Amino acid sequence: MILLLFALAQNPARADWQRDDTSIAWRAGTNVVWRFSFDPHKGKTFFHPLSVGGGPSLTNFKPEDHPWHYGLWFSWKYINRVNSTNHVNYWEEDPATGIAQGKTRWNPPVIETTPQGVATIRLDLTYINPSNQVDMAETREIIVSAPASNGSYTINWKAHFVVGDEAVLLDRTPMPGEPGGQTNGGYAGLAFRMAALPLTVSMLSTAGPVTNFVSDRARPAASAVAFNFSENAKSAGSLAILSDKAYAGENPPWYIVNEAARIFRFACAAILAPKPLPLPARGQLDLNYCISIQPQPWTVESLQAEQVHWAASMANKTHPAP
Repeated sequence: MILLLFALAQNPARADWQRDDTSIAWRAGTNVVWRFSFDPHKGKTFFHPLSVGGGPSLTNFKPEDHPWHYGLWFSWKYINRVNSTNHVNYWEEDPATGIAQGKTRWNPPVIETTPQGVATIRLDLTYINPSNQVDMAETREIIVSAPASNGSYTINWKAHFVVGDEAVLLDRTPMPGEPGGQTNGGYAGLAFRMAALPLTVSMLSTAGPVTNFVSDRARPAASAVAFNFSENAKSAGSLAILSDKAYAGENPPWYIVNEAARIFRFACAAILAPKPLPLPARGQLDLNYCISIQPQPWTVESLQAEQVHWAASMANKTHPAP
């Protein structure tokens, strides 16, 4: 059972929730602004669509080239037992079965909503290897803000991980320049598969426009990245991902793809890009991000200001207890 707690409000007509046993969505009239899915038959929990005011979706769900891409979602790449030579893949799914080698599982979430459009989603997840052992457990809290008058809103995403009874190595495809390095090396973590045509997109970070693509890949080091979408030369909405330096560092790495041949647009908060991360048995890890969606395009200056504002709001807050 999903627990839905509704607060009193002076203007309940503003609220328009759509919910069932596997998802919750906020609507503008008959159009879905955002939807969060926790369907146990899917490989991950995810947001799709994400839009401004129910307009074009900025996310792309299970495209043919990467059917394990879930709009906006989180996934580890490899979780390896330290004393094992096996690479357990939690990211890619078998095309025939739709099941990854390492399984991400979750309990039904506890969801609190308000008539104004705020949703707080709490999830307990487990990462289970092929031997049916728990590699890691996660407590996740996602808070979606009420939409502002211009349609903008934020998604605050906090995650607290606890390793199981055996030490693990959080790993990824080797980076270019490493032994066995690949062009697509380094990705794992919070991920965003962007909408395809007819939407076009420009990309930037707090360090400047993202233009240095090698083999259609860019790897900026910045506190935040942003993506401005347009259709027929008109803004269709913009999405930014902000990082918390308390967990990710001052200017963490990102992995961004802009491949024209396949209309493959992708971004990942690539926390493992510098190196794989070993964690001891019962070790802990915290991550914290903010996804900010707005109708107007981001500029480097407005993205920097948003990052400073959000960081200040986080400064006096602590992570919820697991």
